[in-house]
Amino acid sequence: MVAVIVIAVIAFLAVDAYIIYRVFGRRKTAGAFGSVAVPGETQVVLQPGKIKVTYEEAKSSSVVVNDNEFGVPAALRVTITAPSGQPVEVKGPGFKGMGESTSTGMGRSLALVGTFQATESGSYTLSAQGELPDAAKPKVLVGT
Repeated sequence: MVAVIVIAVIAFLAVDAYIIYRVFGRRKTAGAFGSVAVPGETQVVLQPGKIKVTYEEAKSSSVVVNDNEFGVPAALRVTITAPSGQPVEVKGPGFKGMGESTSTGMGRSLALVGTFQATESGSYTLSAQGELPDAAKPKVLVGT
Protein backbone atom coordinates (compact mmCIF):
# COMPACT_ATOMS: atom_id res chain seq x y z
CA MET A 1 0.00 0.00 0.00
CA VAL A 2 2.82 2.40 0.88
CA ALA A 3 4.52 1.66 -2.44
CA VAL A 4 1.37 2.69 -4.34
CA ILE A 5 1.20 5.99 -2.44
CA VAL A 6 4.89 6.68 -3.08
CA ILE A 7 4.43 5.99 -6.82
CA ALA A 8 1.34 8.24 -6.93
CA VAL A 9 3.21 11.09 -5.21
CA ILE A 10 6.17 10.75 -7.59
CA ALA A 11 3.83 10.75 -10.62
CA PHE A 12 2.00 13.82 -9.27
CA LEU A 13 5.29 15.70 -8.77
CA ALA A 14 6.48 14.72 -12.25
CA VAL A 15 3.29 16.08 -13.83
CA ASP A 16 3.59 19.32 -11.82
CA ALA A 17 7.22 19.73 -12.88
CA TYR A 18 6.25 19.27 -16.53
CA ILE A 19 3.47 21.88 -16.28
CA ILE A 20 5.79 24.40 -14.62
CA TYR A 21 8.45 23.74 -17.25
CA ARG A 22 5.93 24.33 -20.08
CA VAL A 23 4.57 27.55 -18.53
CA PHE A 24 7.94 29.13 -17.81
CA GLY A 25 9.53 27.70 -20.98
CA ARG A 26 6.97 29.57 -23.09
CA ARG A 27 8.06 32.85 -21.55
CA LYS A 28 11.68 32.21 -22.50
CA THR A 29 10.99 31.27 -26.12
CA ALA A 30 8.28 33.86 -26.89
CA GLY A 31 10.90 36.34 -28.11
CA ALA A 32 13.58 33.87 -29.20
CA PHE A 33 13.93 35.40 -32.70
CA GLY A 34 13.36 39.06 -31.89
CA SER A 35 10.99 41.76 -30.74
CA VAL A 36 9.82 45.23 -31.65
CA ALA A 37 8.34 48.06 -29.58
CA VAL A 38 4.86 49.22 -30.59
CA PRO A 39 4.78 51.17 -32.83
CA GLY A 40 7.82 49.97 -34.73
CA GLU A 41 9.39 47.75 -37.34
CA THR A 42 12.33 45.35 -37.32
CA GLN A 43 13.93 42.49 -39.22
CA VAL A 44 14.05 38.95 -37.82
CA VAL A 45 16.01 36.08 -39.35
CA LEU A 46 13.95 32.90 -39.49
CA GLN A 47 14.27 29.34 -40.71
CA PRO A 48 11.27 27.47 -42.17
CA GLY A 49 8.76 26.34 -39.55
CA LYS A 50 5.84 27.38 -37.37
CA ILE A 51 6.44 30.76 -35.69
CA LYS A 52 4.47 32.39 -32.85
CA VAL A 53 3.75 36.12 -32.62
CA THR A 54 3.11 37.31 -29.06
CA TYR A 55 2.06 40.67 -27.58
CA GLU A 56 3.82 41.68 -24.35
CA GLU A 57 3.35 44.40 -21.76
CA ALA A 58 5.73 45.16 -18.90
CA LYS A 59 3.19 44.61 -16.14
CA SER A 60 1.54 41.69 -14.43
CA SER A 61 -2.19 41.67 -15.09
CA SER A 62 -4.88 39.41 -13.87
CA VAL A 63 -6.50 37.65 -16.77
CA VAL A 64 -10.27 37.98 -16.99
CA VAL A 65 -11.57 36.00 -19.95
CA ASN A 66 -14.95 37.64 -20.61
CA ASP A 67 -14.01 41.22 -19.75
CA ASN A 68 -10.58 40.94 -21.41
CA GLU A 69 -8.62 42.77 -18.73
CA PHE A 70 -5.50 41.66 -20.58
CA GLY A 71 -5.25 40.41 -24.11
CA VAL A 72 -4.23 41.50 -27.58
CA PRO A 73 -5.42 45.13 -27.97
CA ALA A 74 -7.97 45.67 -30.74
CA ALA A 75 -5.90 48.62 -32.03
CA LEU A 76 -2.76 46.48 -32.54
CA ARG A 77 -1.93 45.72 -36.17
CA VAL A 78 0.87 43.22 -36.81
CA THR A 79 2.15 42.52 -40.30
CA ILE A 80 4.86 40.11 -41.40
CA THR A 81 6.61 40.32 -44.77
CA ALA A 82 8.60 37.36 -46.11
CA PRO A 83 12.12 37.76 -47.57
CA SER A 84 10.51 37.58 -51.02
CA GLY A 85 8.46 40.71 -50.22
CA GLN A 86 5.16 38.82 -49.99
CA PRO A 87 2.87 39.42 -46.99
CA VAL A 88 2.54 36.50 -44.59
CA GLU A 89 -0.82 35.53 -43.08
CA VAL A 90 -0.82 35.46 -39.27
CA LYS A 91 -3.51 33.06 -38.04
CA GLY A 92 -5.18 33.92 -34.73
CA PRO A 93 -5.12 31.43 -31.85
CA GLY A 94 -7.76 28.78 -31.42
CA PHE A 95 -10.54 27.64 -33.75
CA LYS A 96 -10.70 30.04 -36.72
CA GLY A 97 -8.77 32.66 -34.74
CA MET A 98 -11.48 32.96 -32.09
CA GLY A 99 -9.36 31.67 -29.20
CA GLU A 100 -7.18 33.35 -26.65
CA SER A 101 -3.91 32.38 -25.00
CA THR A 102 -2.50 34.56 -22.22
CA SER A 103 0.14 34.30 -19.54
CA THR A 104 0.86 36.74 -16.73
CA GLY A 105 3.36 37.07 -13.92
CA MET A 106 6.97 37.93 -13.16
CA GLY A 107 6.42 41.58 -14.12
CA ARG A 108 5.06 40.99 -17.60
CA SER A 109 1.95 39.80 -19.40
CA LEU A 110 1.85 37.87 -22.68
CA ALA A 111 -0.98 37.28 -25.15
CA LEU A 112 -0.66 35.17 -28.29
CA VAL A 113 -1.39 37.26 -31.41
CA GLY A 114 -1.20 34.21 -33.65
CA THR A 115 1.07 31.93 -35.64
CA PHE A 116 2.43 31.80 -39.15
CA GLN A 117 4.38 29.38 -41.28
CA ALA A 118 7.82 30.61 -42.32
CA THR A 119 8.20 28.97 -45.72
CA GLU A 120 11.69 30.23 -46.57
CA SER A 121 14.90 31.06 -44.74
CA GLY A 122 15.86 34.68 -44.49
CA SER A 123 15.07 38.09 -43.06
CA TYR A 124 11.37 38.70 -42.35
CA THR A 125 10.02 42.19 -41.66
CA LEU A 126 7.92 42.51 -38.49
CA SER A 127 5.76 45.63 -38.22
CA ALA A 128 3.66 46.45 -35.14
CA GLN A 129 1.42 49.51 -35.37
CA GLY A 130 -1.41 51.02 -33.36
CA GLU A 131 -2.21 53.58 -30.70
CA LEU A 132 -1.95 51.88 -27.30
CA PRO A 133 -2.07 54.80 -24.82
CA ASP A 134 -2.70 52.69 -21.70
CA ALA A 135 -0.12 50.00 -22.48
CA ALA A 136 3.03 49.57 -20.37
CA LYS A 137 6.04 49.27 -22.70
CA PRO A 138 4.15 47.28 -25.38
CA LYS A 139 6.17 44.94 -27.58
CA VAL A 140 5.56 42.26 -30.16
CA LEU A 141 7.73 39.14 -29.85
CA VAL A 142 8.59 36.52 -32.46
CA GLY A 143 9.52 33.05 -31.26
CA THR A 144 8.55 29.43 -30.88
